[in-house]
Amino acid sequence: MSYIDDIQSAFDAHADIVDYRINLSERRSVGIGIRDNDVGSVYSPFSFSATTGGSFLVQWQDQRLSRGNLDGNSLAILDQILANARQAAYDDPDAAQFLGPQTVRDIPLFSDDIPPLFGERTTYLLDVVAQLQQLAERYEAKTLNGGIGVSQGQSSLRTSQGLALSTNGTSFSFSGSFDGIIGEGNSRRTVIELDEIAAQIALAGDYLQALRTPASGIANGKRMVILHPNVAYGLFNFFVWGNLGGSSIYHGQSPFRIEDFQERKQVLREDLMVTVEPWEPLGIGSFGYTSEGLPSAPTTYIDHGRLTQPVLDLKYARRLNLPPTTPPGGEESVRLQAATETSWHEIQPQLDEAILVLSVLGLHTQDRTSGNYSLSTSQALLVRDGTIQGRIKATLNGNLFDNLRAEELRLVRFPGQHSPGFALPITVAIEQT
Repeated sequence: MSYIDDIQSAFDAHADIVDYRINLSERRSVGIGIRDNDVGSVYSPFSFSATTGGSFLVQWQDQRLSRGNLDGNSLAILDQILANARQAAYDDPDAAQFLGPQTVRDIPLFSDDIPPLFGERTTYLLDVVAQLQQLAERYEAKTLNGGIGVSQGQSSLRTSQGLALSTNGTSFSFSGSFDGIIGEGNSRRTVIELDEIAAQIALAGDYLQALRTPASGIANGKRMVILHPNVAYGLFNFFVWGNLGGSSIYHGQSPFRIEDFQERKQVLREDLMVTVEPWEPLGIGSFGYTSEGLPSAPTTYIDHGRLTQPVLDLKYARRLNLPPTTPPGGEESVRLQAATETSWHEIQPQLDEAILVLSVLGLHTQDRTSGNYSLSTSQALLVRDGTIQGRIKATLNGNLFDNLRAEELRLVRFPGQHSPGFALPITVAIEQT
């Protein structure tokens, strides 16, 4: 029997458990880190590990619920774990849902080129590290941080109602940052080749060189701003996804009401589409089922600027009397599209004067419900006459919902980025650098 079989048998045998859901992941990982130029130091050691982790939800005889975590040692002390969980039981009847057998689409998530990195091709990890070091030297970076990580494993889900699902998956990720200022990285389910890694990290190096030179001569007021995809999706995730969740809507903590979805209220510009695509083969954001065992499906949340449905797990689907939906599986499963799209290489020569914002500070402190923001740029560049001039510091003031309704908004595709950036006029206050 497997470890999850043994865990499930113990849950089945427990006299006080009526229903349960068990999520368990068993994974092997290998990685090499770089911390302040040191490779494999005490702060970023070479790692080769096998881990087991997961969680459970149980319903007791008295209909109360308990949650808890599992690891590779849990079976030996499961009675103690369940006894402690029993002491923390709570009432939440809408969350007491345990699915039976489901029909789940088979999504390829395992790449055969990953396992050799645990054996005969392990030296490729050192090749990636050497590539990062060469790039740091090329761009005269004083400090390099980053590394590479690879994993493969199996995730399983079991319920007392007969649901038994499992998925095998792989991942490959790398990152590199220079002087604690700017960095790049990527994750995939397949091996990323050295030339592609170099091209991605070189983007950070090019930004680093531009950030070393201060620029001036731009006034306060409404200015053309290009939000790099990292910034644009951060704002989108915080303000849009953060307000589409069933919990926020049910508790009145979202600007959207359930009637807005029923009426397909226009909330963004009419050409904007927001969908979740969980079925892309070997997509890093793909998945066949949710942590509750709900089969995934391609889902449209905003259709030509109109609300279609909230993001609902089983609990809030029941509370709102709607079917549950497929949530985003991270940024890589989200498709944000518009009729007016361009690329950074196309738009840059057209910019008379603009600010390219690479990162901001304080997003988590903003008022999610209103959409208002006032954000200081931690890294930003002045673009004049189509050429990057150098570093500036500014505060951006606006409302993301207004931004996403603006006729001037254009989505901008950047090399190596899944999500688009945003280009539009934003009110800025220039600070001294």
